[in-house]
Amino acid sequence: MALMINLHLILTGFGLGLLISAPVGPVNILCIQRTLARGFWAGFAVGLGAIGADFLISVAAAMGITALSGLINSYETEIQFIGGLILLGFGIKIFLAQPKFLPEMKQSSQIRGHLQAIPQSFLLTITNPGALLGIFAIFGSVSSAVGGFTSYLDSLMILVGLLSGATLWWLGLARLITAFRGKMTEKRLKTINQIAGSVLFVAGFGLAGKSIFF
Repeated sequence: MALMINLHLILTGFGLGLLISAPVGPVNILCIQRTLARGFWAGFAVGLGAIGADFLISVAAAMGITALSGLINSYETEIQFIGGLILLGFGIKIFLAQPKFLPEMKQSSQIRGHLQAIPQSFLLTITNPGALLGIFAIFGSVSSAVGGFTSYLDSLMILVGLLSGATLWWLGLARLITAFRGKMTEKRLKTINQIAGSVLFVAGFGLAGKSIFF
């Protein structure tokens, strides 16, 4: 019986990991752009940063650390402004980048060559107050649906499932986009960079502007 309960919680967490990771936002766009430009490991490194940020907040939510949710609410404007500036910076950098497309065989197949992407995407995720508060809301709903997390083991099972679901999402996305790299040229990559950069810039401008005017 205990095994069935644990499996249920793991599967619930797995679904949460997919739900939190899947919505198309700045980090997903960055993952797609990096994968097309630099290969699978570059895209997955972006995902690892997002996983780390989401997992950190999920730990707080699962353990019932409501003070963090209150802190995010209290400083939502400041977090929005900082997150908006970061997005603006990424958008401009990607838009102006002159792509040098390298076939996969000429690139490093090791993630250590792309470690700088991990803190970048972590920062993008952790400075999105909407996503952070969304995680707390999702955990609150799930906790009510399953009758609450009655022990640290329950929370651990949820978090194990969440980590698995999120990891599967970013692995799958990076692998899927890698399949399209064979059709990439520098001209096409430049167009994609400009589109991705524009989307990130607009998102950053909207986030920063909202923190100032609303």
